[in-house]
Amino acid sequence: MKLIIYSKALYSTWIYYSPDRILFDCGEGASTQLENKAFAIRHVFLSHGHADHISGLMGLINIRNNAMGDREKDLNIYFPAGSHFISELITYFARTNRRLRYRLEWVPLNAGDRVPLTSGRSPRYIEAFPTVHAQGEPSLGYNVVEVRRRLRPEYADLTQEEIVKLVREGRKDEITEEYHQKLFSYGGDSVPLRPASVSETEVLCHEATFLADEDRKEYKHATIWEAIDVAKRAGIKKQLICFHVSSRYRRDIPKVEKKIAGMELPFRVSLIPPGEVVSLD
Repeated sequence: MKLIIYSKALYSTWIYYSPDRILFDCGEGASTQLENKAFAIRHVFLSHGHADHISGLMGLINIRNNAMGDREKDLNIYFPAGSHFISELITYFARTNRRLRYRLEWVPLNAGDRVPLTSGRSPRYIEAFPTVHAQGEPSLGYNVVEVRRRLRPEYADLTQEEIVKLVREGRKDEITEEYHQKLFSYGGDSVPLRPASVSETEVLCHEATFLADEDRKEYKHATIWEAIDVAKRAGIKKQLICFHVSSRYRRDIPKVEKKIAGMELPFRVSLIPPGEVVSLD
């Protein structure tokens, strides 16, 4: 799983999820940094309508229309239903981009809605879940989910040879069960996420605007310690990525990373420094 992340609180936030060519939020400068990767994007999922998460859309839409890259791929932009800010933006784009050379689709989503990504042996989809940010502005988080099969518990003691024999006899559906594994979860700007919304995800991307709770004037963002608590309670499997860190803490990040290293957590924690483009594998 390759991710390219940029987040500077108040200025711009975007995350490129390479496996499925998805852009989560589209803050200022997203297409400038992504360059040719901007032409590969098939889906944009917006968490909410604040400017630092949507101001890069104009550049993305225009570059795909005017530059020398592939101008035939459809672009689907999904957003929380009822967002006044994004509705106003859609109207503006409709008036100023009348000659697009590709199909641009704006799709409102509600919590629980699913968007298919791939089909085949292990299909994947996006599922939206509710988040809480600013009063009066609807917001969503998103899980990338893969449908898999595993051996049923009652057959766990079978040898590999016995399993192969049963499969060859056409009993695969009998001995296996389908399950849905969250691969990546993105919460956007939010107070601490509900652990159930991101339970057992492999990688959780949780905002961590504040490193100290006493610095928080309003309850509409999370602290890094709250993000870690959510990850522990959700039972995430591999990695917690903390983004949207306030620029006031730039010099404090090494000290915080050292403290986190001493916590002996069952998952890796990555802090995204404000204003830096970071690639993670």
